[in-house]
Amino acid sequence: MESKIPSGRNTSLFQRIFSRKNILIAFILLIIFMTIALLMDFIVMPWYTKLGDEYELPDVTDQRIEDAMQILDEAEFIPLIQDSVYDEQFPPGTVIQQNPLPFSQVKKGRRVYLIVSIGEKPHYIPQLIGLTPQDAEFRLKEQSLRLNQVFYEFSDFYPRGVVINQSIPAGEEVNKNQRVNITVSLGVAPTSLEIPNLVGKSLETAEKELEAINVRLGTIKFTYRPKLVPGTILRQSLSPGTSAAKIDSLNLLVSTDQPPPEESKEDTVIQNGESKNVQ
Repeated sequence: MESKIPSGRNTSLFQRIFSRKNILIAFILLIIFMTIALLMDFIVMPWYTKLGDEYELPDVTDQRIEDAMQILDEAEFIPLIQDSVYDEQFPPGTVIQQNPLPFSQVKKGRRVYLIVSIGEKPHYIPQLIGLTPQDAEFRLKEQSLRLNQVFYEFSDFYPRGVVINQSIPAGEEVNKNQRVNITVSLGVAPTSLEIPNLVGKSLETAEKELEAINVRLGTIKFTYRPKLVPGTILRQSLSPGTSAAKIDSLNLLVSTDQPPPEESKEDTVIQNGESKNVQ
C-alpha cells in the first residue's frame, strides 16, 4: 500500500515561506545591503583611503637634506632618511635618491624615503712594508692610489726585493689617486770592494750596488729584447769578483722593449749622459 503525505500541511509551510510579508522583508533587506555596499564603495572607502586626492611629489634630489625635509614637510609629506651612502659625485648631506620618484602622483601624508650622500669614500694608505714592489702597487690600486717612485737601499734586516719604507705611513687618510713612493731592499751591503754580479738585475739595482763600492756607471748599451723586462742587465764589462779598488767605471749591456729604427738596426748607447746608435 502507498503512504500518502498530507497535502494540506505542505501547502501551509510553502505559503508561510513565500508569503507576501516575507518577500517584502527579504526585498527590503536586499535594498539595505546594496545601499550599504554602495556607500562603502563610493563614500566610506574613498574617504578612508583618500582616493582622488593625489598630489605631485616635489623633486628634492640634489638638495641639502635639511632643505629637502622642509620642502616635503611643507607639502604635507613625511620625509624619512632610508640610508646614507658614499658618493663622490654629491657633496656630503645631499639627497641623491628619493622613493617614490619625483613628480609621482601620491596622497598627502605619504612617506618619502631619502638616500643621502656622505661624500667620497675615504682612502687609507695600506701597509706596504714587507711586500714585493708588484704586490705593493696592487695594494695601492685597490685603494684607488698610485705608485710613484721606487728607490733602492741596502738593508741588514730585509731580504732583497721587498719594500722597506713607504713615503706615507700606513693607515693615513688621503685623497683619491694619491701618489706613494716606496723604498726596496737591495739586501745586505757588500763588505768587500769587489765587482758584484749584476747580470739579471735591474739597472737601478746595479747603480746602487756600484755606488756602494765607489764605482760609477760607464757606457750603457741598450739592445732590443722584447721577452725580457726592460732595464734588465744582460752583460757587464768586468767579471764578478774583480777587485774594485782601482776601477773607475763599469759598462753594461741592458735590455729594452723599444726596437731600433728599421733602417739602422743599431743598438742605442748612453755615454756621459748622451745617447747614440752603434752597429
